[in-house]
Amino acid sequence: MKSKIKLKQLQKMYQNIGYHKKFVGLFLLIIITAVIEIITVPYIVKQILDVEIPEQNIKGLMVFVGLQIVMILTQCYMVLEHCKMRCNLSRWIRGDLRNRIFEKLQKVRAKFFDENESGMILQFLQDDTEKAGQLFPIIITEMFVMGLARFSILIIFFMFIHLKIALIILALYLLGLLVTIIWNRKTMTKIDEIRKINMDVYTTINEGIQSFLTIKTLGIINYKIRDLEVKLENYNSESSKLEKIVSTYHGIFSFITSFSMIAIIYFGGMDVLQAIMTYAEIMLMIDYASYIEFEFNWFTKHLTDFNQAFYAHSKILELLEQTEEEDLKKGEKLTEKITSITFDKVSFSYNHTQKNIKDFSLSVAENEKIALIGKTGAGKTTVTNLLERLYEPQQGEIRINQTDYRNYSISSIRDKIGYIMQEVQIVPNTIIDNIKYVNKKITKEEIIKIFKELKLHEKIMSLPKQYHTNIYENPDVLSTGERQIINFARIMAMAPDVIILDEVTSSLSWENEELIKNAMDKILQR
Repeated sequence: MKSKIKLKQLQKMYQNIGYHKKFVGLFLLIIITAVIEIITVPYIVKQILDVEIPEQNIKGLMVFVGLQIVMILTQCYMVLEHCKMRCNLSRWIRGDLRNRIFEKLQKVRAKFFDENESGMILQFLQDDTEKAGQLFPIIITEMFVMGLARFSILIIFFMFIHLKIALIILALYLLGLLVTIIWNRKTMTKIDEIRKINMDVYTTINEGIQSFLTIKTLGIINYKIRDLEVKLENYNSESSKLEKIVSTYHGIFSFITSFSMIAIIYFGGMDVLQAIMTYAEIMLMIDYASYIEFEFNWFTKHLTDFNQAFYAHSKILELLEQTEEEDLKKGEKLTEKITSITFDKVSFSYNHTQKNIKDFSLSVAENEKIALIGKTGAGKTTVTNLLERLYEPQQGEIRINQTDYRNYSISSIRDKIGYIMQEVQIVPNTIIDNIKYVNKKITKEEIIKIFKELKLHEKIMSLPKQYHTNIYENPDVLSTGERQIINFARIMAMAPDVIILDEVTSSLSWENEELIKNAMDKILQR
């Protein structure tokens, strides 16, 4: 996937989810807080030092002291509010992005998962969403609103005190910023390298979890541990190189901007000696110089964070723009019953080099039962994948009721095809819920009737909570074959036109195999 990002896409996305208004409110709150802190409070202090105390005006002193307390309390309240808003926005955005990514992954073409490893998907859901969630409410807010905006306010205020010194400071900081931007370009390549290494780490960890039994059986635990250690060492090495680049341009920036204090002391001191400036004004400038440095550091210290978050956001946007299955061709809904399926000289390859099936032809009529027999890799699963439109033929044509099946919507085709896989799929809920999710209108009495036909009713009734037993949290209450019956019960509740059985009796005991054969007889009678 490309690494470019379009700002209009970013803007459109946040407008669609309603965050742009919250951002405006947050930015206004921070600006008002900055004005109170930078202008109002120092003005009150200067008024107290230069006017009320020299004139020994006790009443005026008490008024300004009280006003100072009010301003400080107001400022504290507003800081707490915008901190809370920033944290909430970041959390909401992270959650929204993860939800969008998960929804997208359910809709993308199967080819997407062939071309991308699990580490990439985990990278999107974990690191990328974490960084992207901080882009606007945390990083941009601190860089531009709390950093550059407050810096600009300080410089403008500084100009009213001493224009020459303000212009010198501005020139120094702009020079430091130019050097920082030039050096910062080097970080993008390194960020991309680190992200790829991190994806590899995620893939290795995921494989270690998914295949832990195989790893233990083969006795390759130490090999897998060392493999991960090497990748983590590589990750740490590249991260250290990135840190060196960042620390270098930070050092150069600090060196250049340090001359601003020399300018204040020299030019300000000369003006104090000539009675052009007061002592309070030069102390205020020195104090403001530390403020200027602090505020601009909000910008420079977040440049790397900004690059990482911006890059992560670009990758997420590219994922969200991936072609969905239904976007291939939005055909009409298949409403009529499937009475015939035809494969006409179909050829297909997953990798576009070696054909998985070639010139494959097959015709299946209504109420006809067929079996595809062949060795592993012969293309049996490929035929099923093509019929389900997980993939589409590269040559030839597949017809449903003598019509090219690409003229029908994908969802309407799958609604009429029941697929019982070798692997048992259990929804995290009760037995009833495992059936109802394919047919929300089915009643409990109808579910019980199905399980009676499948000879599992008595076993279910022997469970403490019977049909309300959570078989996801209690996987041992049913055997492998009995859990496979759940798949058959779903298909019977779904009542599809076509039923596909994918080696459903493999690796089962004799008793379970007999149970499945009975289920197959019942489901094929319908």
